[in-house]
Amino acid sequence: MGDGRTMPEGLPTRLALLTDPTEWGGAEIYLSQLVEGLRGVGFEPHVFCSDRRVMDPYVEDLEERGIRVTRFLPTKEYNPVGLFVGWKHLRGYELVHFNKTDPRTILPAVAAARPAGARVVVTTEHLARSVESHFPFGSRIITALVRLTNRLVDRTIAVSELSRQMHIDNYGVPPDRIVAIRNGVDVSRFGGEFDTTRVREELGIPEGAPVATLVGRLQERKGHTHALKAAPAVRDAVPDARLLFVGKGELESELRAEAEALDVSDFVVFAGFRRDIPDLLASSDLLILPSDNECLPLTILEAMATGLPVVATDVGGVSEEVEDGVTGYLIPPHDTDALAEAMIRVLRSPDRGAKMGEAGRRKVESEFSIEACIGSVVRLYEQLYREKRRAS
Repeated sequence: MGDGRTMPEGLPTRLALLTDPTEWGGAEIYLSQLVEGLRGVGFEPHVFCSDRRVMDPYVEDLEERGIRVTRFLPTKEYNPVGLFVGWKHLRGYELVHFNKTDPRTILPAVAAARPAGARVVVTTEHLARSVESHFPFGSRIITALVRLTNRLVDRTIAVSELSRQMHIDNYGVPPDRIVAIRNGVDVSRFGGEFDTTRVREELGIPEGAPVATLVGRLQERKGHTHALKAAPAVRDAVPDARLLFVGKGELESELRAEAEALDVSDFVVFAGFRRDIPDLLASSDLLILPSDNECLPLTILEAMATGLPVVATDVGGVSEEVEDGVTGYLIPPHDTDALAEAMIRVLRSPDRGAKMGEAGRRKVESEFSIEACIGSVVRLYEQLYREKRRAS
């Protein structure tokens, strides 16, 4: 068996990775890191990404790195046309890996992989919540389709232990066919020197002002509204602080109006979509993530790799990342008072925040390295491929 850092002997080098995202978020960062790591081992990855306008910057980023990308027209999860789309693009690939942003996405393409000639089919699942639908019986129908297509997959990768268990419970995945391979980050990207002065000048944040940052698409589940409701108390306790929102989304105008109604417009900075996340984190003093639903968020790992303390809701696999009272604070979902209290505790005590940040960086280095993540994925490919060869 290979060590995960070199190309295993006898394994095909050509690898198809198919994804159908509707935003550039943690699942897409995961895929970018995975592709880079697999290429470094010796694979020739070919990414198939949906042809949605919102994904243009993401595809451009992959292509700038020299990654081969092919766009395809997306279909609904129950559209049979998706079978042909998947078959058309996946022909000739013995190794196929699906990056699923939700259990219900790209179901027809998963079903098409084997007829297209795939010997090994793997999926990575980033969310494990139950399917929701506004159609009558829609959730039952789609859940049944998810269960059916899961049977066509050799192994499912869950990005946290809790996510693994939720997939077993919600979608009936046999325990021996789903493995937890936790997210990892390239710690070296978040160390060293960054031009924090430039970043603060661009955003209009005074030098020395404490900054609490929320990185994520401006959508309901990320909890921006809870952060805004906590803002007046935080501003009263730490008058020179700032709350920084990094990301774009459908709620932007609504959130700006809410900030104005709460009289915290001068306290909140909307940075929009940014590609210089390491610089932004280095310019911050605290990461917050008051989400309703998460799996194992990469933004928390990136903040910890930067040396930032984290205040986050205790949902999904967040407790696998944040050690309460050691690397940050865990709070209940929707608890605005707890969020404000934890933010104030960190921003008022820079020494405490620095110690938490140091503990967080050590935790990421020891438990969440990108090398460990890539190595585990490569070993899984090798194991499954050899099993298929022996069986045939």
